Amino acid sequence: MKKRYALTLGALALVAVTVTAVVTRPVPHTDVAAAIGPPVASVSVVDEAGAPVAATVDTGGGPKPVSGQGIAQVELRSGPVLAIVSAPGYLAEPVPLGLDDAGRTVPVRLLSDHGGKRYVVHSAGDVMFGRRYQNAPQPLIPRTDAASGAEAVVDAVAPAFRLADLSTVNLETVLSSAPPETAYPGKRFILQSPPATIEGLKKLGVDVPSLANNHTRDFTDAGLADTRKALSAAGFPIVGLSDSDRPQPAYHTNIHGNEVTMLAYTSVDGDFVNDSYAHSHGGDAWQNKPRRWHFGSQVPDVARTIGAAWQVFDRLEPRLSPLESAALWRSITRVYPELQDWVARRGHSGAARWNPKTSPAEITATKNASLRLSPKKGLTIVQLHSGFQFQTASAKSTREMARAAIDAGADIVIAHHPHVLQGMEWYKGRLIAYSLGNFVFDQNFLATFASVFLRTVWEGRRLIEARLVPVEIDGYRPAIATGTAARRTLNGMWANSLRNVQAQRAPDQSVSTIPLVRDPDSRPAQFLFEHGTARVVANAPPEHPVPVTVQPHSDGAIPSGGLTRLDSQPGRSSPSNLSLGRDLFGWGRFEDNTADGVPDAATHWPPNTGPLIGGGALGEAGYLQLSGNSSGKLVRPVARIALPRHPDQATYTVRAKVRASAGATPLLRVTSYHFDDSDPTEDPDSRRLLDVDHTASVPSDGAWHDISFEISPADLGNGGNMVLLSVGVRGDSAMDTVDLDDLKFVEWRSAATGEWAPYDYVRNRGNTPVTATLHGLGD
Repeated sequence: MKKRYALTLGALALVAVTVTAVVTRPVPHTDVAAAIGPPVASVSVVDEAGAPVAATVDTGGGPKPVSGQGIAQVELRSGPVLAIVSAPGYLAEPVPLGLDDAGRTVPVRLLSDHGGKRYVVHSAGDVMFGRRYQNAPQPLIPRTDAASGAEAVVDAVAPAFRLADLSTVNLETVLSSAPPETAYPGKRFILQSPPATIEGLKKLGVDVPSLANNHTRDFTDAGLADTRKALSAAGFPIVGLSDSDRPQPAYHTNIHGNEVTMLAYTSVDGDFVNDSYAHSHGGDAWQNKPRRWHFGSQVPDVARTIGAAWQVFDRLEPRLSPLESAALWRSITRVYPELQDWVARRGHSGAARWNPKTSPAEITATKNASLRLSPKKGLTIVQLHSGFQFQTASAKSTREMARAAIDAGADIVIAHHPHVLQGMEWYKGRLIAYSLGNFVFDQNFLATFASVFLRTVWEGRRLIEARLVPVEIDGYRPAIATGTAARRTLNGMWANSLRNVQAQRAPDQSVSTIPLVRDPDSRPAQFLFEHGTARVVANAPPEHPVPVTVQPHSDGAIPSGGLTRLDSQPGRSSPSNLSLGRDLFGWGRFEDNTADGVPDAATHWPPNTGPLIGGGALGEAGYLQLSGNSSGKLVRPVARIALPRHPDQATYTVRAKVRASAGATPLLRVTSYHFDDSDPTEDPDSRRLLDVDHTASVPSDGAWHDISFEISPADLGNGGNMVLLSVGVRGDSAMDTVDLDDLKFVEWRSAATGEWAPYDYVRNRGNTPVTATLHGLGD
């Protein structure tokens, strides 16, 4: 089975290179295969008291009972798997098992269902089934069979996500077959999915698709009506929509005698786009050409640019009644149809808008109604579509909304919109998830591929357990992540939770971070790693020392699978000559880390031929083999790496392990880009800046050799904030080959920052050996 990708290469011209994909373990010869057998992981199942449970384990071939000691053997013949562990009287548990678990015993604790009193809620981020899913040469969702295509896209993740009593996602698309010319005028990004793709939601087991987002009105009122019709016909509730400024109808359901209600809001209403017109001095000539507009005696009949007209509207609207506001909006959009309004107000329907004056009161009223129906058991869930896209720091405004929702009665707040993972926190004992990232989406930045879904277990309105299940979107298909991929995703989300920063929009319309001072009512979420997932808790696990000895002007690997930091407290190593490094790429080991049923170790690399068997660096099986007979043949991952912004300046190192045949020279390239999406009135500015090439001469002795080269801020060019890695071989013969493994793009920051992060290396810039003792969290 080949994975299919929709790739936009832009200005980067790449010549095809022979790339042989690799499996994640050596494949034995046929005559010894039976003797060696496939890798096996053991699963140990216990109850909350630690006693063995007579459970079953199902990896897709039907449930198999555990032994009398509560142990089950799971084959990993085709790579990582998702195991569903269940037993009568207990809540079934999704358990990712990766190749790293082979030869190990994975402990699983099943929670009692307490006689049916407990229930499970699953929450995930952004979902759509259009655009690149349909527009590729070999579309994952063909227009002629959109239903089956959507089901196939979610096939790998569905068994885990549907394992809940209630599940919800942010449905960030219009469900409509409307022609493109009927889309919202002037809107940059239009998300439209065929109505038949609703079968993908059914396959996932979604109960509540939230519509409170900035794409619900992408085809204006007609598209909104189409979406309502499609969802209603399929039996889905309508959540997160309202008519004009009227309160949205709350979603109500009863689970095992517990009344559960849900409200959903968005703060992404289109006003920021209109505000940007006011500052625009270029762009589209027609758009900025003055046009005549008037509104009775209140707006004189003169020619105005769209920005000037919006400023008049914005000053006048607060003084008008709702009916007058609707009339004013109809008047101005007849002349300036590209003005944006994506929410329910001004006389039209749309996404329910967060109003700081009225939304908390709606939540309180909904909460009280729930408690009347189910005293002491009424659970209220609030979803917020808010924040800044592609920012890993939660927005100051989103934090204020989430806290207001909890103060008003919400028991948990689930936020989305940034399309990347952000952190979590506890506020007054209630959990806030600031962004769960994409879940089923077609964006193509590396940071948009990492995902999770949140699994919460409740008894009444009491939260028994919260757990994050890691997901990776590979080739636009989500699958459960395992091994180092899972740990990288969960560590990143944990670090985001611990960072004391928040995002806000600066006067120049850019987004920047400012310090976050936590009050006594809040604490960052802490993670405990268990059976390939992370349990979210309030109290930090014990810190432990992580000593690393580093020679002068050298780097040392950090032996930790969790978070680390270094400070200058008494008795600790001074960080003055030390830097901490972390790999921003993460996909250069060529090991199979996704439970998708396919033994494919080239996640986030182009389609491959192969496989090649065994023999990777450091005892690993996976590696990439390149061959060719001329210079300039390059292969690259499918996405760019975003460079995080920090108050201090970072530097970078490209590292890899290579082995080469005689006459072959490995070539590594770093291409920098400037990407700017801050002006919502224009298409994103994406410019290729500089190429930095590095070749290395290595002995053709069949051994693996370390190579590396440095990337300075100057090498990124003016405004470089993304990089793309490319690898190739220089040689005169098609028999010339280069094997590559452990490709990394390491970001270096001063150890004096004191921030928790999933660091991989310590760099000693001094002239004497140093034993740095880091603080460690997690194993």
